[in-house]
Amino acid sequence: MSKGEDKMAYSWRLSRLSTRLLLYGFMIATTLVVLFPVLYVFLASFKTTQELLTGGMRIFPQSMTLDNYIHAWQAGNFSRYTVNSLVYAGIVTAVTVLFSTMLGYCFQRKSFPGRTLMLGSFYFSMFVAGAVTIYPVFLIVVKAGLHRTLLGLILATLGGSVIFTTLLVMGYLKGIPKELDESAVMDGCGVFGIYAKIIFPVIKPIVGVVALITFQGTWNSYMLPLALTLTIPDNRPLSVGVTSLAYVSGAQGGVQWDLLIAGSCMSIIPMAIIYLWANRFFINGMTAGAIKG
Repeated sequence: MSKGEDKMAYSWRLSRLSTRLLLYGFMIATTLVVLFPVLYVFLASFKTTQELLTGGMRIFPQSMTLDNYIHAWQAGNFSRYTVNSLVYAGIVTAVTVLFSTMLGYCFQRKSFPGRTLMLGSFYFSMFVAGAVTIYPVFLIVVKAGLHRTLLGLILATLGGSVIFTTLLVMGYLKGIPKELDESAVMDGCGVFGIYAKIIFPVIKPIVGVVALITFQGTWNSYMLPLALTLTIPDNRPLSVGVTSLAYVSGAQGGVQWDLLIAGSCMSIIPMAIIYLWANRFFINGMTAGAIKG
C-alpha cells in the first residue's frame, strides 16, 4: 500500500473515530440532562423543607432518612388514593383495549355507512387539545349525575383514550393479510368469531402497546381527575391526591415541600415497576407496528 493510500486510510479511521466520539458525547450529555432532574428530585425527597429552601442547589441531603416517606404515606391517605388509581387506570385500560381493538378491526376491515365521517371525526379530534374539552366533558358528567362517582371519571377518560388507540390498532392491522378473514369466513366464523379467534391473537403485540400507553396516561392524568374530584377527596386518584401533601399542617408551616416531593416519588413507583416489567413487550410491539404499518 502506497503512502497516499495509507494517509487516506488513516484519515478515514480518524474521521470515523471523531464521529463516534461526538455521537457518544452527545448521547452522554443528553442522558445527564434527562436524568439530573430525576436524581435531584429523588435525593430531595430525603430533605426537610427548611433544607430544601436554604440548601440551594446542593444535591445530596445532609442526612438520609425515610421520615418524609412515612409521614407522607400516613398524612396523605395514600392507601385510598393508590386503590383509586389502580381501579381507575385498570378499568380504563381494559375497556380501551377491548373497544380500540374492536373499532380498529371494524374500521380497517369493514365498509359501512358513516365510516368516513366517523374516521374523520377521530382524526379531527387528535388536533384538539385535551384542556379545551375538560369543561364540556365536566358539564356532561354533571348532567348525567355521575360527577360524584369514580364511574363518571372513568367514562369521561374513556372518550379520549379510545380514539388514539383505535388509530394505532388500525395502522397495525394494515399489515395483517385479509386472507385470514376470508379463510375464517369459509370455515363458518362470524364477525365476532373472527375478531376473537383470529384477529385478537394476531395483534397481541400492539395490544400490549395500547395497554401500556393507556395505563401510563391514565395513571399520570391530572387536569380531568382534578376537575371531577375537586369536591370529593375520597374519589381522587393518586396523581391528584398527592398534591394535598403540600398543605399538610406541620411545625414548619407553609407548603410542605418535603412531603410533596416524597409523595410524588412514591406515586411513580407503581408505574415505574410496570414499565420495567413490560418494557420489552412495549418495544417489540412498537417495532412490529412500525414494520407492519
